[in-house]
Amino acid sequence: MSSIKKTSSIIIVAIIVAGVAFSITDQLNTKESHILDQIEFYAVYLESSKTVQISFIDKSNQTQSAILEVLGMDVTYHQEYLFENKSIFVEKMYLESIPKYGWKTTPVTLEIQHSEFGKVGLKTEIHELEQPKPKVIVEGK
Repeated sequence: MSSIKKTSSIIIVAIIVAGVAFSITDQLNTKESHILDQIEFYAVYLESSKTVQISFIDKSNQTQSAILEVLGMDVTYHQEYLFENKSIFVEKMYLESIPKYGWKTTPVTLEIQHSEFGKVGLKTEIHELEQPKPKVIVEGK
């Protein structure tokens, strides 16, 4: 086989692989966007009461259960929820002080079981009231 045919074959295969990878990435981004359209999840530090208020709202009310964890502390904060009618909770957790190395060292994770999306993991950071809400990261389980 000539070098021109080999090069052409390699280019065609690379284009096909790139197209498939782009399609898969686009599908994942669309699903993540759809999940975040239905679900609100955030954690805000209320300095006046030294509490972290963690809120979860599923507008579709299709979340059946959730496991909340706040990591990066001496003892991981863990709470489990079962939902029947409304898929919503607001949890308040006492936190003496802001972590020495910032909020990135104290991620808030939520694993939900959803009728439409299946098992989904959500991860965010705690933020202070006057700061914008950090991005919520979505991952399939």
